Amino acid sequence: MAETMKGLILTEKGKVALGERPIPKPGPLEALVRTTCVATCNTDHEIVEELIMPPAVGRFVGHEGVGVVEAVGSEVQHFKVGDRICVPSLTPSWDDITTQKGWPQFGRGGMAFDWCLTRDGTFGEFFCVRNVDMNCAKIPDNVNDIQAVMVTDMLSTAWNGVEKSEIEIGNSVVVFGIGPVGLCSIGAAILKGAGRVYAVGTNPKGAELAKMYGATDIISYKDGDIVEQILELNGGAVDVSIVAGGPASCMAQAITMTRGGGSVCSVNAFYEDVVIPVASWNSGMKTQTIKGHQCTGGRDLFERYLAMISIGRFDPEPIVSHTFKGLEGLEDCLWAKKDADCIKPVCVL
Repeated sequence: MAETMKGLILTEKGKVALGERPIPKPGPLEALVRTTCVATCNTDHEIVEELIMPPAVGRFVGHEGVGVVEAVGSEVQHFKVGDRICVPSLTPSWDDITTQKGWPQFGRGGMAFDWCLTRDGTFGEFFCVRNVDMNCAKIPDNVNDIQAVMVTDMLSTAWNGVEKSEIEIGNSVVVFGIGPVGLCSIGAAILKGAGRVYAVGTNPKGAELAKMYGATDIISYKDGDIVEQILELNGGAVDVSIVAGGPASCMAQAITMTRGGGSVCSVNAFYEDVVIPVASWNSGMKTQTIKGHQCTGGRDLFERYLAMISIGRFDPEPIVSHTFKGLEGLEDCLWAKKDADCIKPVCVL
């Protein structure tokens, strides 16, 4: 086997280039994966353009990837060479007190996300994943690589948050954002039994997909105040709001339109302060449940989510709007999100 691999390297803030890096050797609990498909999300742009993770310079970018097991460490039991494998964007260590308390994503000082920090990202010919037995899931034979790569971050982030939201059968639900996370959130809300589902967004293709996944109403700021529109259509406040996209101001809107005793769940990443108006929160006494969720990762979670695709309960592939091929397509895949028509880009290696 060769000693180096090719991939997309962050050379300096805002710049990437194809280059070579050493092929890592898996530790006792690790696996080396030959990459077959990767995807880009907004966090990749924050890493490249804003350099929110300075150690990424000189490493391959990317954190969403699936592939085939090329080699395993001496203590790996569940996986073998040749297995198709879905790799979460968060790979906790699973071996500390924080994990025992039920928060594996915050173990080891919050280092469940270590792509581009302590190891190369997924945008290369190979990548190495830690604690593979606890973190990764085998991809069912009838699930293709594009479907599986959607589970690594977008679908799992949305579903893990919605799964922990207090949605009862027939509840009214608002989903902010009709990008990949929002669309997956709509699908998850329907699976949990939501009744009327309001999807907030303006992208025409996103709106079409939102309807396909079960949204009953598409709400656009172009048609007036979002809160007023939903309160009128719903005949009052909604039961649950899920913030899966949009600016920080969406949190205030979600809190305003959600009833007392209802719940607000954020699966979005904000890079500006969230301000809650006093009136929206009834001076802090609205008695709402407000949660922000980061996916925990873990094999059990990913096996369950992949099974839902395998048995036909949900198909994330229509969310993919741009498909690129080969190593030469990696950079185009990275920057495709700048295209106004882009919802989710993937690159098949």
